[in-house]
Amino acid sequence: MKKFLKWLGIAVLAIVLVLVIAVLVLVNKTNGMAKKTYDVSLPKFAAANDSAALVRGAVIANSLCGGCHGGDFAGTEFFKDDATGSIPAPNITSGGRTKNYTDADWLRIIRYGVKPDKHGAMIMPSKEMGTMSNEDIAALVGYLKTIPASNKTWPDPEFTLLSKVLAGAGLFGDLYHAEIIDLQDATTKTAPEPGPTVAYGAYTVGFHGCKSCHGDNLNGKKTPDPISPPGANITKGGNFGKWSLEQFKNTLRTGTTPEGKAMDVKFMPWAPMGLMTDMELEAIYNYLQSMPALPDDETVTKWNEKHQ
Repeated sequence: MKKFLKWLGIAVLAIVLVLVIAVLVLVNKTNGMAKKTYDVSLPKFAAANDSAALVRGAVIANSLCGGCHGGDFAGTEFFKDDATGSIPAPNITSGGRTKNYTDADWLRIIRYGVKPDKHGAMIMPSKEMGTMSNEDIAALVGYLKTIPASNKTWPDPEFTLLSKVLAGAGLFGDLYHAEIIDLQDATTKTAPEPGPTVAYGAYTVGFHGCKSCHGDNLNGKKTPDPISPPGANITKGGNFGKWSLEQFKNTLRTGTTPEGKAMDVKFMPWAPMGLMTDMELEAIYNYLQSMPALPDDETVTKWNEKHQ
């Protein structure tokens, strides 16, 4: 019996040691991502400030950036959870972290997810935003530079030990898009001719990051965010397929679906997306209507079964 207990104790100690080593490795990996620096090849770029560009930039900023950084762009709490930590979205007015940004700095962080100090920007959706045309990014930056300054400050992101382990294991997805973007791609990106077309809808869906929540096939997806429900099926195989154009626009402008479901803006940014122009929303609708009707992704089905 004593011999058995001795070997049992050794086995338990070995397991604990392995777990401790694994935790240290994963925590070190997460810390290393925050410290890593990146070199970027930037194309020639300058912000636009003519009246037409500022109007276009306002639409992009309000419908795309406001969801995370707030309607006044002075930042939000964005994500906070006792178990995993907090990740504020910073103040991006001229009184915040971006007050000394050059045009090149703006391009670097929007298109490549890299800050002026060469560190990666955490949870900055540059993989999607970087698909914007150079002209649209120039309009966006031009507008952001006109926003009234705010002196609101936010703390740095704070991860718990658990979240560092999970992040190191890749369970939070791509925290730093600089890791998955071609940082040497300095090509000039263009957009389709603006209009309520399938092509322009695909472009708009792309840089708004709809597929990051609704999946590559748009039939639903569970994001790495531990507290959010899966993104819904927005092909014709889901409820969306029953909606008219007016119902689609009304859903994004009221937050209530034709079925009477109230969407939670924390998980579905309907309020900022509803600030897009009628033309943009019609283009998105036409693009989604052009996609094949698909059944709900398995993650959506399982979630619905569990939470009904």
